[in-house]
Amino acid sequence: MKRALLYLLKYLVGFGIAGLLIWLSFRQLSDQDLTDIKEALLRARFWLLLPVFLILFLSHWFRARRWRQLITPLGYKPSVAQLLCSLFIGYIGNQLVPRAGEIIRCTTVARTSKVPAEKVIGTMVAERAFDVVCLAVITTATFFIEYKYIESYFRDITRTAGEGIAGGRHWWLLLIAALVVIAAIWLIRKGRKLKWVQFLTRVWRGLLEGLSSINKVENKPLFLLNTVLIWVCYILSTWLGCFALAETEHLPVTTAVAMLVSGTFGIIIAPGGLGAYPAAIQKTLELYGLSGTIGLAAGWILWLAQFFFTIIFGLGAYLLINYFKQPLHEKQSVHSI
Repeated sequence: MKRALLYLLKYLVGFGIAGLLIWLSFRQLSDQDLTDIKEALLRARFWLLLPVFLILFLSHWFRARRWRQLITPLGYKPSVAQLLCSLFIGYIGNQLVPRAGEIIRCTTVARTSKVPAEKVIGTMVAERAFDVVCLAVITTATFFIEYKYIESYFRDITRTAGEGIAGGRHWWLLLIAALVVIAAIWLIRKGRKLKWVQFLTRVWRGLLEGLSSINKVENKPLFLLNTVLIWVCYILSTWLGCFALAETEHLPVTTAVAMLVSGTFGIIIAPGGLGAYPAAIQKTLELYGLSGTIGLAAGWILWLAQFFFTIIFGLGAYLLINYFKQPLHEKQSVHSI
């Protein structure tokens, strides 16, 4: 009962955040802005998103191959097809409840390939730990490569906030800053005793343990190659998606990397990135001089492409998963060979 309530709370909070972000994105738009967004969507060349589907499929395939490398040292050899279907099914879960897809894909693998669920979950933690490191590296690199755009954006925000505080309009910023300082001092003194801080500590330790388990991978160069190819596919799919609009087709790959980084954080915030992903893309493209309406239209186009990809391939994987299911009389453990 408690677990069901927790999932319900995650569901409500996730979609509450998504709804709030959608409202914030549209509340300041004029009728003309809404008309511009509608016209941008109507003239979008959606057929150019077909290569995006192909690239996204390849990214999942490379991820399934990499995941298999983590499972193999445990004594089991599920097929790449089984893992690929499990990934697609899991991502449908992420569209409904944040991070629920991780559990779904692990239980799907356990059911179809006879790998103990707890071992599959361990490999998933290791994989996600490595993804966190990769995202941190790409985010840091993007910050330095695109610093001139990011720096000017934050300079404008700082100047606007400073003028607002001096004029008495943004006094609440000082209040927030004071509350942050007080909260930081309180956490330093009492933080170790708080349950949620202890939970975050356990998560951090789990990430470290997950990273250390990668040492057991037999072919480390292949593992790194699959990782690089995953992120290359992510970047390419974002960049190719920009060609759907005439206003964004000129954007370089470096801009696509910045969009990928911001969009990834948007996906983390809300279920499937609903509301958060388009808003993140909008703010990113504004850094490069594009209008907010075009940025929002581009964000929704990219999000819809990923959403329909997830639904189509997820449902297809659900129908095919039993075809790839390991028969009971076949042994998956390499120890039995």
